Amino acid sequence: MISEEEAEELRERLLEQVEKLPEKQAAILKEQIKKASAEELESFVKQQAQGSECFFCQIILGKVETVRIYEDADILAILDIYPANLGHMIIMPKAHFSSINEVPDALLTKLFVFIKIIAPLLMEIAKAESVSIVIAQGRAAGQTVNHFSINVIPRFEKDFSFEWPKRKVDKKELEKLGEKIRKKASKVVSESIEQEKEKHEEEMRKKEERSAEKIMKHMRERIP
Repeated sequence: MISEEEAEELRERLLEQVEKLPEKQAAILKEQIKKASAEELESFVKQQAQGSECFFCQIILGKVETVRIYEDADILAILDIYPANLGHMIIMPKAHFSSINEVPDALLTKLFVFIKIIAPLLMEIAKAESVSIVIAQGRAAGQTVNHFSINVIPRFEKDFSFEWPKRKVDKKELEKLGEKIRKKASKVVSESIEQEKEKHEEEMRKKEERSAEKIMKHMRERIP
């Protein structure tokens, strides 16, 4: 059971998400969230983490009205109803993943290939000068919906700023941090590459086996 302090924090987060819903639906949900007990809020968030009550999952299922730009079996692209600039697009996997770390590599590749294709078209249609591609991972980074998504925003000179403070850091501190990252990354990346190599070799082996089986079947059919 969560504490009252944690419950109030969850309540605030849920109310932030509800703001993006249509006005009538938002008003009903706001009232329910405000009246909900700590136990009810915890249950709601657990369901959301599984995607059953996720705002983006509701859009994907057609429960929330939106402007769809592209859709196939794996991904959905919509226009943000509260855009940073007109034409602000949100691209998401249809399956529920909270973060980029959970998204399968093949699906992640498909998402970015789509963005590579759609971004210049969006710039042309919106008459934009540039485009920002933004991913927020976690609440501290501005993620308000617990469903991995990528924002593609048409940009114009002096429209708004994504600038962050430039802190002065001691070089020794940077070198120390760099060494830690290099050591960790070297191990993780090499393991990941090895796993991908083994996976590829296994797929090729199965492909060769299927090919051999087809040839043998064809030969058997031709032999009297």
